[in-house]
Amino acid sequence: MNEQPPVTVFIIDDEPEVSAALVWLLESVKINARAFQAGEDLLRELASFKAPACAVLDLRMPGISGLELLQRMIDMGCRIPVLFLSAHGDVPAAVNAMQLGAIDFLQKPFNSQEFLNSVNRAITLARETYAQQLRESATQKLLTRLSEREKDVLQHVLRGQTSKQIAKLLGISPKTVDVHRANIMRKLDVTTYPDLVNKVRGDTP
Repeated sequence: MNEQPPVTVFIIDDEPEVSAALVWLLESVKINARAFQAGEDLLRELASFKAPACAVLDLRMPGISGLELLQRMIDMGCRIPVLFLSAHGDVPAAVNAMQLGAIDFLQKPFNSQEFLNSVNRAITLARETYAQQLRESATQKLLTRLSEREKDVLQHVLRGQTSKQIAKLLGISPKTVDVHRANIMRKLDVTTYPDLVNKVRGDTP
């Protein structure tokens, strides 16, 4: 697989001086960073963004709050790692953030090294998430090559059923099932059953 593009860290804070300071801090250690002052701007960017990314969200902002923004990102299928940085953090907000999948919740004024450590964890997760998405996309393209009957057989194969069991369920001969299984393996470019399961379920390393 080709080398990934660099991870972009999106900063969302309604205070321009805070955003500028965070971008400067990240860029000082060679981390790509972009700042937005409103959650709506980030959502528009993410709608067409095709590279690994993570986000640092302020908790309280005019318009969409940080928690609401994270929920909107989840609703649109965006899976980038998120951490919160807020002067208004409290226990309920932190709990809600973690329940929504945030990886960290830091309070202002922040310790620069602690912030960088948290961002670096998010960057590592962002790379893993992006790689997973690429694998899933590649697998989905391969799955479109299967015929409808092959897709039926595949579902039963993934349940661990034998050719005889599948033949009985689908009303075809075991030999025909074996032909379909061979075609599935060839079209998905795998040679073993474990490889097939891992590829379709997205577990391929």
